[in-house]
Amino acid sequence: MSFIRKRPYLFFLAPGFVIYTLFVVYPIFAAASISFYSWNGIGPKTFVGFANYVELFTSSELISQFTNALLNSLKIFGLSVAILIPLQIIAAYMIYSEVKGFKFFRVAIFSPQFISTPVIAFIFTLLLDSNVGVVNKLLEVIGLGEYVRPWLGVPELGMYIVWFMMSWTGFGVGMIFFLGAMKMVSRESLEAGYLDGAGYWRRLISIILPQIKVTILNMVLITYIVSMTIFDFNFILGGVSGGTNHYLDVMSLFFYRITFGVSNNPLGGNLSENAMGLGSTVACILFLMIFVISLLQIILTYKRRGEDV
Repeated sequence: MSFIRKRPYLFFLAPGFVIYTLFVVYPIFAAASISFYSWNGIGPKTFVGFANYVELFTSSELISQFTNALLNSLKIFGLSVAILIPLQIIAAYMIYSEVKGFKFFRVAIFSPQFISTPVIAFIFTLLLDSNVGVVNKLLEVIGLGEYVRPWLGVPELGMYIVWFMMSWTGFGVGMIFFLGAMKMVSRESLEAGYLDGAGYWRRLISIILPQIKVTILNMVLITYIVSMTIFDFNFILGGVSGGTNHYLDVMSLFFYRITFGVSNNPLGGNLSENAMGLGSTVACILFLMIFVISLLQIILTYKRRGEDV
């Protein structure tokens, strides 16, 4: 008891620790345990060891779907890092420097965050519709009628459309992250750069970016996690199968399909007798991919902070 009396803050930490353990830590270990069993979620479980992992990486059909889903998730991640994050930094810098109309600009960019996913998917469906879509009508008006097409029906464009919808929705969140980091940048350093002749964009590149590099690294990690766990847009547009030939398939949708199956097979994918076992295996693989990258990010962050000190 003396240990607790000397550390009263433990009483404040205990509720959060219990809730986190119950709803986060325990499900992780429970899923890891189920991945070693053959189980359909209803009947008795049969211990199979690493057989589910072997099945996942040796079955030609499963490994094909897994690889396709992983590549699509990585495609979203790559596009976000290459295009979305730089645009978020630029938008945050413009608001930070209080360009004309920055208050309206800030609200307009962040407002899509409050629109539900089904509504966003419906809006883009109307915009990209082959008959009444605004995009096709605009192309016809400006004389580019030869480019009119059923955008949502072109498999090669599916993931790019999903990425664009996801980016439009979450653009403001990343922008606010960068804006908060920029507000902690020393004003004196910016004034010194201005006096030394650094222009508007040079101050961003040479002064602000080096001081918010940890935030950029954190945002890259968050983007990776979101890319690996995105589900709603792909499910709404492509269904459980991820569209024709799984062209909209991603890791979370692949997990869902293996675990809960398609409409005519509610016990899971092609291996209904082992839906929960194999599904938990996919979930564990996804968790490991996220955990390893997160661990690397933590190591890099502490290393950078040590170098700065």
